Amino acid sequence: MKKLFKNIHRWIGLLLVGFVVFYCFTGILLNHRKSFNYFAQKKRDEYKVSTNDIKPLREFIDFYKSQIRREDDPKVIKIRDGRVIEFLYGSHGKTTYVIDPLVGRMEKIERMSLQPWAWLNRLHRAFKTSDIWIFITDIVAILLTLVTLTGALILRYKRLDYILITTGCMIFILAIIVA
Repeated sequence: MKKLFKNIHRWIGLLLVGFVVFYCFTGILLNHRKSFNYFAQKKRDEYKVSTNDIKPLREFIDFYKSQIRREDDPKVIKIRDGRVIEFLYGSHGKTTYVIDPLVGRMEKIERMSLQPWAWLNRLHRAFKTSDIWIFITDIVAILLTLVTLTGALILRYKRLDYILITTGCMIFILAIIVA
């Protein structure tokens, strides 16, 4: 039974070695995504436009804020289909007001986190977690990568092992292409 478990551990480990290393590496990068400008490059162009009075815009926003009964400005204002207005409040639109002025309808949508899933998801958001947690997860990812790579290097391989490693790498490459 011990030999069977050892073989199962070995086969599954060889199949997953690429995924584990990739997961650890990308986890470290995501922990520090702010340092990499969120993996985006911004190109900024500036143009001259004619000046305009913002009073009609302020009146428009203030009118719907009074309908909503809120004093604070929304984080985002969206216009859908050229007529439906969305006011988003809070992080990522935690509270959204959808206003259809032609129909005279307003809908309030409040997003609530499902526990414990929201708490677990927050563990992966480096911009809202402490430096201690980021340090711990970086160390664990580095150690997991070392254990995985050293385990893969010290094994004596058989033909099945090479097939498993090749299959795992092919599945991994396919997953990257699909993603």
